Amino acid sequence: MENFKWEDLDKDGLTFLMENRKEVVKNYQKMVSTLGKSLDEKTRQLIMLAIQVNSPSPDAIKIIIPKALKAGATRDEIIDTIILTIPIVGLSTVLKMLPFVLKELETLEKAYNEINGE
Repeated sequence: MENFKWEDLDKDGLTFLMENRKEVVKNYQKMVSTLGKSLDEKTRQLIMLAIQVNSPSPDAIKIIIPKALKAGATRDEIIDTIILTIPIVGLSTVLKMLPFVLKELETLEKAYNEINGE
């Protein structure tokens, strides 16, 4: 606790952990990377996205969507993954998360187009 500062409580949890407990984040990332090894990367990322739909914070999808796109997922596959969760998480949850997904896709598409001069 000697490095603890009360002002750190204003930061989001990930920032706090990265600054004060990097080993926790590294170990978590290492553990997650070992899950689902028999699945191809696109499938893994789409499953991770589906799981995150029920998360109380949409920030996790901002991490997973680029990984899914990099692994070859299309915009429609990402949207269908979100829609597929309706029977489990409910329509209201999907309707709440879908704008975050669409905004992230739009942001990434704009960045891609700028990089490629489109």
